[in-house]
Amino acid sequence: MKKIISIIISIIFLSSFSYADELSSDLDMRNYYQNKIENNNYIVTKAIIKNITYDDTNEKRDVQIEADIRYQHLEVQILQGKYKGQNLTIRHTIERIMPGYYVFKKGDKILLRITEENNSISTVKIEEKVRDTQIFLIIGLFIFLLILIGGKNGIKTILSLLITIAVIVFCYIPMIIKGFNPILSSIIISVIAIILTLLIISGKNKKTLVSIIGTSLGVICSCVLSIIFGKMSHLTGLSSDSAISLAYIPNFRTLNYQGILFGTIIIGALGAIMDVAISISSSLWELTQVNNNITKKEMIISGMNIGKDMMGSMSNTLILAYVGTTLHLIILFIVYKIQFVEIINLDSISTEIIRAMAGSIGLILTIPFTVFVGTYFYKK
Repeated sequence: MKKIISIIISIIFLSSFSYADELSSDLDMRNYYQNKIENNNYIVTKAIIKNITYDDTNEKRDVQIEADIRYQHLEVQILQGKYKGQNLTIRHTIERIMPGYYVFKKGDKILLRITEENNSISTVKIEEKVRDTQIFLIIGLFIFLLILIGGKNGIKTILSLLITIAVIVFCYIPMIIKGFNPILSSIIISVIAIILTLLIISGKNKKTLVSIIGTSLGVICSCVLSIIFGKMSHLTGLSSDSAISLAYIPNFRTLNYQGILFGTIIIGALGAIMDVAISISSSLWELTQVNNNITKKEMIISGMNIGKDMMGSMSNTLILAYVGTTLHLIILFIVYKIQFVEIINLDSISTEIIRAMAGSIGLILTIPFTVFVGTYFYKK
């Protein structure tokens, strides 16, 4: 087991490349990110609104909403970087036709994108409203509750989560960018994440070994199913705006987008499959502790009954997670009364259905895999 851990850690460090800038999921941001790669003469910095010198957002106008454009003139002070303390006046344009438009007030913090020319400010654009404080607060609340309720197990959960994220960000993504096979990379990264996570949470014992084998078999089944049905359906891997935006960047046009799609299916199902495997493995272990004379047949029957109870709720969890990501699209179809035959054949909808089904089938198959593997090891 120590040798396996050493090999895994070596792979993680050898695979740690520098990875590319984050990409927006908004289709209209293609040119912005293309310029971001080609031209690096910009600075992103925080600023605070000190005063609003002009604001017509509350004026009543007898115009159509499509033509109603309002303005705010904002006096801002830069809070960080080499221009810290410098005051600027920026015009903020508001298109009222867009829901959720920003109307700023004094004291709001905003994110500015400053372009430079001859080592001085050339243009200034409002990027976003600053939200990092709220993000850090809810993450802090999550960590606090994990530790408060989970104790040592909560700390282990945080550690395993950080390692899983690190493996994906610093190993998987750089491997994809460097041109490695995305499907093989996904399987390798998933197995590494499975082993590290379960060793941290459950320790070095038979339960962990059974969970690792059961989860790995379930993930591989999801992978095989996604590849078979994905290729039969001729999925492109370009069903999302983020994938299309990435494909518009010349350096990334040669990526295997279909393979990346299959990889996302594997990683997306990993958590739920791991949850099922560790729950069944632990339950079977407890059965052997309570009744050491339990037969293999009785253990298999009990394990399958436990798995059946878990199957419904976990499948619902997985499928609803995928449905939630396409909810806006579903509403759009209903509003425009698009026919079912059109919907079911769309690349984006077919992708999500195959993603949900492949993950759910892998989860279902994990139950008998873990039951039989657990029975073999516990009654060996």
